[in-house]
Amino acid sequence: MQKEKKKNNARGLLFRFLHPGIFQSLACCVIIVLFLIAPVKAEAFVFHERISMSKSLAHYAMGYMYDLLGMTTNAVFEYEKASQFDEASSKIHLRLGTDYARLDMLEDAVGELELVKKYDPDNLQSRYLLALIYSDQKDYTEAAQEYEYILNQFSRAEPQNMEIYGYLGQLYYSQRKYDKAIKQFENILSLDPQNPDIMYLLGSLYLEVNQEDQAREILQRSLEIDPNHDGSLNTLAYLYAEQGKHLDEALELIDRALRMVPNSGAYLDSKGWIFYKKGHYDKALEFLLEAEKRIDDPVVYNHIGDVYYALGNVGDAIKYWELSLEMQPDQSPVIDKIEQAKNSQAKQTEK
Repeated sequence: MQKEKKKNNARGLLFRFLHPGIFQSLACCVIIVLFLIAPVKAEAFVFHERISMSKSLAHYAMGYMYDLLGMTTNAVFEYEKASQFDEASSKIHLRLGTDYARLDMLEDAVGELELVKKYDPDNLQSRYLLALIYSDQKDYTEAAQEYEYILNQFSRAEPQNMEIYGYLGQLYYSQRKYDKAIKQFENILSLDPQNPDIMYLLGSLYLEVNQEDQAREILQRSLEIDPNHDGSLNTLAYLYAEQGKHLDEALELIDRALRMVPNSGAYLDSKGWIFYKKGHYDKALEFLLEAEKRIDDPVVYNHIGDVYYALGNVGDAIKYWELSLEMQPDQSPVIDKIEQAKNSQAKQTEK
């Protein structure tokens, strides 16, 4: 330990008191080595190109040494000089982008990292740094594109890695690219064909793209493997309610799910919706209002509005539909229901 401590102290003193001339001489040595090992272009390598390359390597080596010393501003100055002599060097742009990010010069960092992509599209380090910067700037669309590229590269390199397909599936789901998400989870299922969790996720995704038959089949398969999979029980029950079919079976399924997770707002919503479809509006309202206490969700508000309207309470129906729209404005069916209800109110007032 004592020898190692002395060694570290000596190294620190060396960098601290190194004479600038010696420092530059060391850099020149590095340049010479880099120059000697650099691949020489054939006959097209003219004298001017050789001089430009040597100057670029000189500044790059100086920048690299400043980076090692933690002198980021000095390093940036040298990398900028290096870039003037070799504009197409992805390594220089990557160093510049990284150091700009360290100095919180994020716009400059993005510019340099985009140049790395231009000259070296498969450079994953630059894409990862871009994703981090875009996420910090809340530009999640751009960040997602970079993560997507990285994960696709990994999935091609490791086609048996289910975890990568899972990350890609979640990424596509968050972007509402449901078809692409389905493909990723189908990849996982091909590698793990008895996985009820993946079947449940696929069933939910099939519903998003209106493939109800596929959803029903895969959710039934999930329950054959794990009869107590509460997610599959709820989703299959809700599917039956939406179709207006097998409502007694749907009620049995949701009751099984609620025995395992009695306080789930989503499951209480499903049960209320089943009662609505059965025409038991008072019972439906009871469970939907319980669901409202547990989750703040546009679907629940929409369902409550429908039940109030069925009970003849148009004012409360409009109130809950508008709450649903506040959370999710692009619901054209809800907009239509509000307009129809208000028109109905106006006619009643005229009478």
